[in-house]
Amino acid sequence: MTTIHQFAVSEGQEWVMPVDDETYEEFFGLDGRSLEGWQPPLMRRVEEGERLYSDFPWLGEHAPLLRQPAVNALAAALRPYGELVALRGEKVWLLNVTNVIDALDEAHSQIVRFEDGDILAIERYAFDAEKVGTAEVFKLPMRASPVFVNEVFVERVRKAGLRNVSFEPLWTSGTAIA
Repeated sequence: MTTIHQFAVSEGQEWVMPVDDETYEEFFGLDGRSLEGWQPPLMRRVEEGERLYSDFPWLGEHAPLLRQPAVNALAAALRPYGELVALRGEKVWLLNVTNVIDALDEAHSQIVRFEDGDILAIERYAFDAEKVGTAEVFKLPMRASPVFVNEVFVERVRKAGLRNVSFEPLWTSGTAIA
């Protein structure tokens, strides 16, 4: 039985954002290619409200950020699935997922489309388990794809004692979670 999750923001979780809002778009454009030679943007911790420290401060489900304890605990396990890229300013690393799998089961997913047929949003995910295989981390070949993780990765995070990171289960063994 396989369960696929995505990163989720929890109440009060620490957020880290680009200093220049214009560079936020760069994170949406991550498409599985290496960021070698990329000039990382300057990042800042969001100070509004009371924020809880997180080993995975929030930027979005499409661009996981890690603090040093998460890098120390997970770097070796993440290597087959992407690259950790140090960002500037706030001391965080971007997990740039290079493991792109065309595993969306469109027939069993609930998809909202633009008039031209392109995907606007996916309201309920279903995956092709054979295509996902044993991949612990992957994304889909679409703009701003969330980063998906399996239960093995979720358990790695829990066993490492990493703080204030949440996952939302999306799909289990071919059945979408409502």
